[in-house]
Amino acid sequence: MRHSNQEGQSLRRLRPNQLKEISIKVPAPFAGLSDLGFTAQYRAQDFQQPMRDVPLVIEGPRPPMRRLAELLQLLREAEGAAYSWTDPIMVSDEVVLLAFRDRSLAGAAPTSMSGYVMNLVRPAIFPFLHDCVAVAQLRLSERIEMRVTSDDEPVTTLALPLSEIVAQNGHRLLWQLDS
Repeated sequence: MRHSNQEGQSLRRLRPNQLKEISIKVPAPFAGLSDLGFTAQYRAQDFQQPMRDVPLVIEGPRPPMRRLAELLQLLREAEGAAYSWTDPIMVSDEVVLLAFRDRSLAGAAPTSMSGYVMNLVRPAIFPFLHDCVAVAQLRLSERIEMRVTSDDEPVTTLALPLSEIVAQNGHRLLWQLDS
């Protein structure tokens, strides 16, 4: 069933407890690579539902993408957080898919609700960038830009110093890795 834009807007007004679809584009997060970036895509869902997986579409040139896909496997193996990562999937030589998975409500611990709230309000790009440094030891750019859109409309553009995302940077540069 198709709705006109006007009908869609009225349906959104009728469902105030629904989270809108948003995308967060991060154009050049890795040091030395201006043509490798990613987009986190949040699908619309009711606020009361458990958080859906958030896919990250990572795009860039072939050699660093292969290296990145190998290193992202380390994220899958990391333990101890209220979230996890799916196995990275190389869709093509220039595209890798990975998903943020909320695990906060899987446990019965009292902290699970705070983990759920944190996973819901903190964009998946922050744990992704943190884990790229902390787990895979990747070096990030000193300034991280983000463009947020909702329903294909620009919402905001941010540029944060790396120190506001992670305390220390990694040492691996994707364009210098041999394997």
